[in-house]
Amino acid sequence: MNQYMLVMTGAAKAWQALGPEENQRLMEQYYAFVDMMRKGHGFVGGSALDQAGYGLQTASKKVVVDGPFSETKEVLNGYMIFNAPDFEAAIAIAKQCPALGHGEKVQVFALKEH
Repeated sequence: MNQYMLVMTGAAKAWQALGPEENQRLMEQYYAFVDMMRKGHGFVGGSALDQAGYGLQTASKKVVVDGPFSETKEVLNGYMIFNAPDFEAAIAIAKQCPALGHGEKVQVFALKEH
C-alpha cells in the first residue's frame, strides 16, 4: 500500500455562508466519508485547519508564509492521509470526498516512503 494526502481548498467564506442545518448535513457527509476510508482504505489521519493562520518573515522582510492560503488566497480547509494500492485508486477515493459537492477543490498527493 502507498500513502496519499488529500488536500481540500476553497473560498475563505464558503463555510461561513452555510446555515446551521446545512453545516450539520455536510459534516455528517464528511464523517461518513472518513468512516468509509477507515473501513476499507487505511485512513491514517486528517484534520480541518484553523483559519487563524500565521506569518513567517525572513531577516530581509520577505514573507515566507501568509497563513494557510495558496497564492490565489484560497483557504486550505483540511487534509486527510490514507493508504491506497496506487494513484488511480487514490483518485477514485478522492472523487468521493464531500468537499467536491459544495465548491471546494480536492488535490491528491503521493507521499514519499521513508
